[in-house]
Amino acid sequence: MCGRFVCKGEPKKVAQNLGVVAGEENWTTSYNVAPGSTIPIIRADPAGRHMVPASWGFTSSDRAPLFNARGETIDSLPSFRNAFRMSRCLVPASGFYEWRPSDRQPFYFERLDGQPLAFAGIWKQVGNHLQATVITTNPNADMRGVHDRMPVILSPDTWTSWLSAAPLSDSLRQSLLSPSPDGTLSRWPVGRGVGSIRNDYPGLIDPVEPPAIAQELF
Repeated sequence: MCGRFVCKGEPKKVAQNLGVVAGEENWTTSYNVAPGSTIPIIRADPAGRHMVPASWGFTSSDRAPLFNARGETIDSLPSFRNAFRMSRCLVPASGFYEWRPSDRQPFYFERLDGQPLAFAGIWKQVGNHLQATVITTNPNADMRGVHDRMPVILSPDTWTSWLSAAPLSDSLRQSLLSPSPDGTLSRWPVGRGVGSIRNDYPGLIDPVEPPAIAQELF
Protein backbone atom coordinates (compact mmCIF):
# COMPACT_ATOMS: atom_id res chain seq x y z
CA MET A 1 0.00 0.00 0.00
CA CYS A 2 0.97 3.65 -0.01
CA GLY A 3 -0.44 5.61 2.90
CA ARG A 4 2.03 8.46 3.49
CA PHE A 5 4.42 10.33 1.25
CA VAL A 6 6.67 13.38 1.08
CA CYS A 7 6.73 16.43 -1.18
CA LYS A 8 9.88 18.51 -0.88
CA GLY A 9 12.08 20.56 -3.15
CA GLU A 10 11.75 23.80 -5.09
CA PRO A 11 8.46 23.80 -7.06
CA LYS A 12 9.93 25.15 -10.28
CA LYS A 13 12.66 22.50 -10.39
CA VAL A 14 10.21 19.71 -9.55
CA ALA A 15 7.88 20.90 -12.32
CA GLN A 16 10.75 20.98 -14.81
CA ASN A 17 11.84 17.46 -13.89
CA LEU A 18 8.28 16.22 -14.41
CA GLY A 19 7.72 18.09 -17.67
CA VAL A 20 4.95 20.24 -16.19
CA VAL A 21 4.05 23.39 -18.15
CA ALA A 22 1.63 24.95 -15.63
CA GLY A 23 0.51 24.61 -12.02
CA GLU A 24 3.85 24.40 -10.22
CA GLU A 25 2.30 26.45 -7.38
CA ASN A 26 0.28 23.35 -6.45
CA TRP A 27 3.49 21.63 -5.31
CA THR A 28 3.63 22.47 -1.61
CA THR A 29 6.16 21.12 0.86
CA SER A 30 5.00 18.44 3.27
CA TYR A 31 6.93 15.68 5.02
CA ASN A 32 3.83 13.75 6.03
CA VAL A 33 1.17 13.75 3.33
CA ALA A 34 -1.74 11.59 4.49
CA PRO A 35 -4.97 10.32 2.92
CA GLY A 36 -7.59 13.05 2.82
CA SER A 37 -4.93 15.71 2.21
CA THR A 38 -4.89 17.94 -0.83
CA ILE A 39 -2.17 16.56 -3.10
CA PRO A 40 -0.73 17.59 -6.47
CA ILE A 41 -1.58 15.42 -9.44
CA ILE A 42 -0.45 15.75 -13.05
CA ARG A 43 -2.89 15.53 -15.95
CA ALA A 44 -2.24 16.07 -19.65
CA ASP A 45 -4.08 17.85 -22.43
CA PRO A 46 -2.98 19.06 -25.89
CA ALA A 47 -1.21 22.03 -24.25
CA GLY A 48 0.97 19.78 -22.09
CA ARG A 49 1.14 18.49 -18.52
CA HIS A 50 -0.58 20.44 -15.76
CA MET A 51 -0.20 20.07 -12.00
CA VAL A 52 -3.54 20.50 -10.25
CA PRO A 53 -4.81 19.93 -6.68
CA ALA A 54 -6.91 16.91 -5.71
CA SER A 55 -8.11 15.30 -2.52
CA TRP A 56 -6.32 12.02 -1.84
CA GLY A 57 -8.94 9.28 -1.77
CA PHE A 58 -12.05 8.29 -3.73
CA THR A 59 -15.05 8.88 -1.49
CA SER A 60 -18.44 7.21 -1.44
CA SER A 61 -21.47 7.43 0.82
CA ASP A 62 -21.21 3.79 1.90
CA ARG A 63 -17.50 3.19 2.53
CA ALA A 64 -14.26 4.71 3.78
CA PRO A 65 -12.24 6.73 1.24
CA LEU A 66 -10.19 4.57 -1.14
CA PHE A 67 -6.67 6.01 -1.21
CA ASN A 68 -5.08 3.01 -2.95
CA ALA A 69 -6.20 0.86 -5.89
CA ARG A 70 -4.68 -2.53 -6.69
CA GLY A 71 -3.20 -2.63 -10.18
CA GLU A 72 -4.29 -6.25 -10.62
CA THR A 73 -8.01 -5.39 -10.42
CA ILE A 74 -8.25 -1.70 -11.28
CA ASP A 75 -9.64 -2.33 -14.75
CA SER A 76 -12.52 -4.47 -13.47
CA LEU A 77 -13.72 -3.00 -10.16
CA PRO A 78 -16.66 -0.58 -10.50
CA SER A 79 -14.99 1.87 -8.09
CA PHE A 80 -12.03 2.41 -10.41
CA ARG A 81 -12.53 1.06 -13.92
CA ASN A 82 -14.01 4.18 -15.56
CA ALA A 83 -11.34 6.46 -14.09
CA PHE A 84 -8.66 3.97 -15.14
CA ARG A 85 -9.90 3.96 -18.71
CA MET A 86 -10.40 7.71 -19.10
CA SER A 87 -8.82 9.67 -16.22
CA ARG A 88 -5.26 8.59 -15.52
CA CYS A 89 -2.77 10.86 -13.80
CA LEU A 90 0.64 10.99 -12.19
CA VAL A 91 0.91 11.56 -8.44
CA PRO A 92 4.30 13.22 -7.93
CA ALA A 93 6.23 12.71 -4.71
CA SER A 94 9.75 12.99 -3.35
CA GLY A 95 9.51 9.77 -1.35
CA PHE A 96 7.12 7.64 0.66
CA TYR A 97 6.87 5.80 3.98
CA GLU A 98 6.00 2.21 4.75
CA TRP A 99 5.73 0.32 8.03
CA ARG A 100 7.23 -3.11 8.70
CA PRO A 101 4.34 -5.24 10.03
CA SER A 102 6.40 -7.23 12.54
CA ASP A 103 7.25 -4.23 14.74
CA ARG A 104 5.59 -1.25 13.02
CA GLN A 105 9.01 0.25 12.32
CA PRO A 106 8.59 2.99 9.66
CA PHE A 107 10.93 3.21 6.67
CA TYR A 108 11.40 6.02 4.19
CA PHE A 109 11.90 5.29 0.47
CA GLU A 110 13.07 7.60 -2.30
CA ARG A 111 14.65 7.28 -5.72
CA LEU A 112 18.31 6.32 -5.61
CA ASP A 113 19.08 9.03 -8.18
CA GLY A 114 17.27 11.73 -6.17
CA GLN A 115 14.73 12.49 -8.90
CA PRO A 116 11.00 12.91 -8.12
CA LEU A 117 8.80 9.85 -8.07
CA ALA A 118 5.77 9.63 -10.32
CA PHE A 119 3.16 7.25 -8.92
CA ALA A 120 0.52 5.88 -11.27
CA GLY A 121 -2.81 7.39 -10.27
CA ILE A 122 -6.37 7.91 -11.38
CA TRP A 123 -8.74 10.79 -10.72
CA LYS A 124 -12.41 11.66 -10.81
CA GLN A 125 -14.41 14.83 -10.43
CA VAL A 126 -16.87 15.18 -7.55
CA GLY A 127 -18.76 18.45 -7.72
CA ASN A 128 -16.19 21.21 -8.19
CA HIS A 129 -13.33 19.16 -6.76
CA LEU A 130 -11.01 16.41 -7.93
CA GLN A 131 -10.28 13.19 -6.07
CA ALA A 132 -7.33 10.91 -6.79
CA THR A 133 -5.98 7.56 -5.68
CA VAL A 134 -2.58 5.85 -5.97
CA ILE A 135 -2.22 2.49 -7.71
CA THR A 136 -0.22 -0.25 -6.00
CA THR A 137 1.47 -3.44 -7.14
CA ASN A 138 3.59 -6.31 -5.86
CA PRO A 139 6.87 -5.35 -4.18
CA ASN A 140 10.31 -5.35 -5.78
CA ALA A 141 13.53 -6.23 -3.95
CA ASP A 142 13.80 -2.68 -2.61
CA MET A 143 10.75 -3.38 -0.42
CA ARG A 144 11.94 -6.78 0.79
CA GLY A 145 11.35 -7.32 4.50
CA VAL A 146 9.22 -4.18 4.87
CA HIS A 147 5.93 -4.60 3.01
CA ASP A 148 4.14 -6.82 0.48
CA ARG A 149 2.80 -3.91 -1.61
CA MET A 150 4.32 -0.78 -3.14
CA PRO A 151 3.10 2.14 -5.25
CA VAL A 152 3.40 1.78 -9.00
CA ILE A 153 6.33 4.03 -9.90
CA LEU A 154 6.29 5.03 -13.55
CA SER A 155 9.55 5.74 -15.36
CA PRO A 156 9.77 8.96 -17.43
CA ASP A 157 9.60 7.10 -20.72
CA THR A 158 6.13 5.79 -19.81
CA TRP A 159 4.53 9.04 -18.64
CA THR A 160 3.17 10.03 -22.05
CA SER A 161 1.51 6.64 -22.59
CA TRP A 162 0.02 6.67 -19.10
CA LEU A 163 -1.38 10.19 -19.42
CA SER A 164 -2.82 9.58 -22.87
CA ALA A 165 -6.59 9.55 -23.21
CA ALA A 166 -6.27 6.47 -25.43
CA PRO A 167 -7.22 3.08 -23.93
CA LEU A 168 -4.36 0.89 -22.78
CA SER A 169 -3.90 -2.53 -24.32
CA ASP A 170 -3.79 -5.46 -21.91
CA SER A 171 -0.06 -5.93 -22.52
CA LEU A 172 0.71 -2.25 -21.95
CA ARG A 173 -1.43 -2.18 -18.81
CA GLN A 174 0.44 -5.16 -17.38
CA SER A 175 3.78 -3.61 -18.28
CA LEU A 176 3.01 -0.22 -16.75
CA LEU A 177 1.44 -1.57 -13.57
CA SER A 178 4.39 -3.77 -12.64
CA PRO A 179 6.96 -3.20 -9.87
CA SER A 180 9.78 -0.79 -10.63
CA PRO A 181 13.17 -2.41 -11.35
CA ASP A 182 15.18 -3.57 -8.35
CA GLY A 183 17.59 -0.84 -7.30
CA THR A 184 15.25 2.03 -8.16
CA LEU A 185 14.82 3.00 -4.51
CA SER A 186 16.97 3.60 -1.48
CA ARG A 187 15.50 3.17 1.99
CA TRP A 188 16.27 3.73 5.65
CA PRO A 189 14.46 3.45 8.99
CA VAL A 190 12.99 6.66 10.41
CA GLY A 191 11.52 7.74 13.74
CA ARG A 192 8.02 6.85 14.81
CA GLY A 193 6.94 10.48 14.79
CA VAL A 194 5.72 10.03 11.23
CA GLY A 195 2.90 7.92 12.63
CA SER A 196 1.03 11.05 13.72
CA ILE A 197 -0.39 13.18 10.92
CA ARG A 198 0.02 16.19 13.21
CA ASN A 199 3.79 15.94 12.71
CA ASP A 200 5.17 17.57 9.58
CA TYR A 201 8.82 18.63 9.62
CA PRO A 202 12.04 17.72 7.74
CA GLY A 203 13.41 15.59 10.58
CA LEU A 204 10.76 12.95 9.91
CA ILE A 205 12.91 11.53 7.10
CA ASP A 206 16.16 11.51 9.12
CA PRO A 207 17.59 7.98 9.50
CA VAL A 208 17.48 6.29 12.90
CA GLU A 209 18.68 3.00 14.30
CA PRO A 210 15.50 0.99 14.89
CA PRO A 211 15.20 -0.79 18.26
CA ALA A 212 14.98 -4.21 16.59
CA ILE A 213 18.36 -3.74 14.96
CA ALA A 214 19.92 -2.29 18.10
CA GLN A 215 18.85 -5.35 20.11
CA GLU A 216 20.41 -7.70 17.60
CA LEU A 217 23.82 -6.14 18.18
CA PHE A 218 24.04 -7.52 21.73
